[in-house]
Amino acid sequence: MIHEDKRGYGQGGGAETILRENTNILREMGHEVRWYQGGQSFPALMAEYRPDICHVMTVHNFLGFSEVRWLQNHDWPHIWQLMDYWAFCAQRMLLRRGDETCSAAAEVCDGDCDEGRAPDFYREIVNRSPVAALCPDTAAIYRRNGIRCDYVLSPGVDHRFFRPAPEKRIDGRVITSCAWPSYPTKGMHILKAAAEQIGVPVHLITGKPREAVRDLLQTGDIFVFPSCYEETYGLCLTEAMSTGLACIASNVCGTRAQIEDGLNGLLVPPRDVGALATAMERLLGDEPLRRRLGAAARATVEADRTLEHAGKRLVAVYEEVLGGST
Repeated sequence: MIHEDKRGYGQGGGAETILRENTNILREMGHEVRWYQGGQSFPALMAEYRPDICHVMTVHNFLGFSEVRWLQNHDWPHIWQLMDYWAFCAQRMLLRRGDETCSAAAEVCDGDCDEGRAPDFYREIVNRSPVAALCPDTAAIYRRNGIRCDYVLSPGVDHRFFRPAPEKRIDGRVITSCAWPSYPTKGMHILKAAAEQIGVPVHLITGKPREAVRDLLQTGDIFVFPSCYEETYGLCLTEAMSTGLACIASNVCGTRAQIEDGLNGLLVPPRDVGALATAMERLLGDEPLRRRLGAAARATVEADRTLEHAGKRLVAVYEEVLGGST
């Protein structure tokens, strides 16, 4: 596993959690996994460890391209999982003018933003490797904008750890969680405005160890994921779904792969304070609906979003890459 973040095992946000959980499940399945995060000679490590396959995650010039170029030049089996849109979008989030979804989200990049397109050589480097996205909508965005995308590798959560605890639930308690709540892209300002509009408190989970996140989620009744950009996946949303909360999420890329509106959660337009407030009021006033959506959310995770499901997807892709079909 090649990853740019050096904050250590169990630290960071969603990308780092995916790294850790992928490692855990692969080890449980009997595979040997080692991390590379810079700070040592990559060729020397490869000569010493000789992995069957390398899984590159979230490289965005923080680690640099040298390791991937080495893999490409040596025809070493690898998969490159993109975690956002840096390969063609200099701003990385498909936003322009601070908080407006750009054309690339639904069509192709028109360059109408302060940052513009990423340098062409980014795409040239990426397109030499087998590429994976986190959800189907993001894969489609990559392809429309000149990035190959061979696979979709949706992550999973530990559904035995993030489990419902009805005896701890506080009726009407609204929860949100985010590793980076101060970032406007995460939409906490939208959630705050919606909550103030209907006069309800929202409990934010951030900077907590995993056990505390689980315990706090179990006290919730409603979970809100108010992201303002085309999230490639909402891992904290999946954790809430696994815990059996009735979920409301912005209608962006990742959430559309997780929530079917009205069946296992509610989707609202991003940045729409009024729509979010209305959805919150609807759930707060309808306990049977909360229970139905929460149970369906849990069932969705059990059907396709557990760590075991994620591990099987990983191994299937690794075997295909090792088979030389990409």
